[in-house]
Amino acid sequence: MAVQVMEWGYIDWKHVKTENNPRQNMNIGIVVIEPGRHLAEHVHYGQEQLLYVLQGRGIYYINGERVEPEPGQIFYMEAGSSHEVYNPTDGQIKELLVSNPVYGAEEISIDTLINLEAPSDDILYAAVEGVRQQSIDPLKLPLTIYDTAGKTVLQTNCFPDYCTERCNPFGSSSCPCRGMGQANLSEPWDYRQFVCPYGLTLYQQPIVHENRCIGVIQGGYILLSTMKSEGKTSDRTEELYDTPESTALSIRMLLRRIAEHIVSFCVFSDARRVLEAKERDIDDAQKYSKRLEKNLKAAQNIVTDLRINHHFLFNTLNCMAGMALDKDAYELYDAIIDLSKMFRYTTKTKENFVPFSQEAAYLKTYLKLQKLRYEDSLQVDIKINTQLDDWLVPFNFLQPIAENAFTHGFDTNNLKKRLSVTAQPSGSKVLISIYNNGAVIDYGTLSRINDSLPSGSEHGLSLIYAKLKMRFGPDFSMNVYSDERIGTWIILELPYSYQKEVENDD
Repeated sequence: MAVQVMEWGYIDWKHVKTENNPRQNMNIGIVVIEPGRHLAEHVHYGQEQLLYVLQGRGIYYINGERVEPEPGQIFYMEAGSSHEVYNPTDGQIKELLVSNPVYGAEEISIDTLINLEAPSDDILYAAVEGVRQQSIDPLKLPLTIYDTAGKTVLQTNCFPDYCTERCNPFGSSSCPCRGMGQANLSEPWDYRQFVCPYGLTLYQQPIVHENRCIGVIQGGYILLSTMKSEGKTSDRTEELYDTPESTALSIRMLLRRIAEHIVSFCVFSDARRVLEAKERDIDDAQKYSKRLEKNLKAAQNIVTDLRINHHFLFNTLNCMAGMALDKDAYELYDAIIDLSKMFRYTTKTKENFVPFSQEAAYLKTYLKLQKLRYEDSLQVDIKINTQLDDWLVPFNFLQPIAENAFTHGFDTNNLKKRLSVTAQPSGSKVLISIYNNGAVIDYGTLSRINDSLPSGSEHGLSLIYAKLKMRFGPDFSMNVYSDERIGTWIILELPYSYQKEVENDD
């Protein structure tokens, strides 16, 4: 195996883990510290180590505690431990080193993910915060996580003194490592490695979610022994520990594991959002079903009453029409006939959906009666494209919208009243506009009206919205607009089809 030469001696590696073999994690080697040399203080990032002293005596500092071991003594140092050795003698110190990568926190369990707080709109920031306590903080690893815009998402506070004394990486724009190698972060890529101007090696690990790079983890900040031997370091790195390649490999694997935990959080958060949306849809559907059931019962009661009384009603209207003819009151006769048509349409129609031509005729009849009431003070304009005659629409959805203008728009308006209705096909849609120049709706009230349309309340425009939703599903829009200089519009955008099947009531 390879012999790795260090400033303080060398390591004769007997077995080294390879990055592409996840089943073999252990590194085994013979460490030799030469006489008079100093193995600088360093942290075992992501590695637990067992040392067996084979020969020699030295002064060890393990987590700041001084130890002077003798040959045959064993030390176990958990991941994150600090380690320093002086060899003041004229003989070599030899140790058997067994190093095993430890990846900090275990894989995040489903139970852990479920108990994490719901994510914010920015999934990377939420994911980093979600896994930080379990997967990042325990490692005591110097790292910075950036988003694709180069903004800092998280920065740990355990950078080497060598870094903080020279360029202060904590939020400093003068740190040369900040933003190094961050071009094209939006595209997936493998990890990157580069050396800062002060000779430290850094690694960048992409965070790839749904085949898209959403951020990068930058870590390492170590002095590689290979860089020192090749003369690629600063003349001020003598105080640093020249890190073995096995430790560098462990750091890279730690960064990769953190990225995997972040992506796991993102995947689970996406699934949770989908599930919550489905739960909301189910809840809305259940509420909507209950409202429909309640409205259906009310409608059944109304229909029952109408069926009991409609014979009497029509007989009475016919009698009144005859009396009007006898007295040559033709205008009154026309009004009674129009009223009779309206009652007949609402009581005789058994379909959920009717041709648009029937809805338009019903609306025109209603507006004739309103014209009789307001006479010349009401102007009515109707422009309906005859191409829409066979288009199936919900029964009795148009007239109540027009009636809304007389109920709420014209009640305080002393000016000449104007109401216009247009219906035109536009590609795959039909645009229907009902305009009146009556009272203007203030912004707050207008917002409440539009927000309440899908609520399924039992009054007003919400009932019309429910009818349209039953016919067209989510593929339509209904909005109210109001302008103090002009008036108020209700705009419908509905799917256009030539479906001719009529769905009958049971």
